[in-house]
Amino acid sequence: MTTLTLDTTIPTPTGRPLQVRLLGNEIAKGLRLAWHRKGMIVVGTGLGLLNYLGINLFIGGGHIVTGLMTLTLPALLALTVAQAAAINGSGGIAEEINGGTLEQTRLSPASAYLQATGRMAALAVEGLLAAAVLAAILTAWFGLDYSGHASAVVPAALTMLNALAYGLLMTALTLRVASIGAITHVFNMAIMVFGGMLVPVTVFPGPIETVSHLVPTALGVQAFNTTLADGLGQSWTDGTLPWLLVHTTVLLLAGLATYGAALRRALREGALSPR
Repeated sequence: MTTLTLDTTIPTPTGRPLQVRLLGNEIAKGLRLAWHRKGMIVVGTGLGLLNYLGINLFIGGGHIVTGLMTLTLPALLALTVAQAAAINGSGGIAEEINGGTLEQTRLSPASAYLQATGRMAALAVEGLLAAAVLAAILTAWFGLDYSGHASAVVPAALTMLNALAYGLLMTALTLRVASIGAITHVFNMAIMVFGGMLVPVTVFPGPIETVSHLVPTALGVQAFNTTLADGLGQSWTDGTLPWLLVHTTVLLLAGLATYGAALRRALREGALSPR
């Protein structure tokens, strides 16, 4: 007869080491799920590339205008990360609810917020890898030059955080809104149109430019382009970078608050598994 016993000589991590270990487990789980759908990621990245090239040919009257592409490519990369976070985050939660596994995750010692952080970190890796492939292909193919101010990495990082905060909000709403799939696609279309992927936000008429700043990633792309051309000080002086900080903070807090509230309500109503 075989007996399983716990090896008490192995120290069990507690406190911060335990939280780090749990977060690592959540990220690893998310990356394994991403690997299983690697074919869909490749197809999606390829379609995004063809769609972007088609739009540029249409706007350029049958020609690729590299100056315009230099300004709009950052918006494509931001959209790629935002889509990965929103669509796959929302889809993952919906699959777990329908499969009845989301309720089981409550047995994990990892808190709900830690699980959400791990989920979004894995989606960030997935989105950034796809964006890196797109950036490498388009930059090398058309000889785009992004060798301006190195400080542009600051608005670039904030833009990625902004895109992930948007994805977290859409993921949280999945717990409450049955039609979240359609809503997510509408918001993704809004990011594509008003986020600077077609033409830079600065060419919009005044009121439309102001409204576009409410769209996730739009302020970040504008701040990135401004920093690349004139330095980080200029993007701070014209107010783009400060408003990007505010927009990202508000969106992140809204995502966390919505996730916590939706999860607590779903627990009360028994909505974490199929009814």
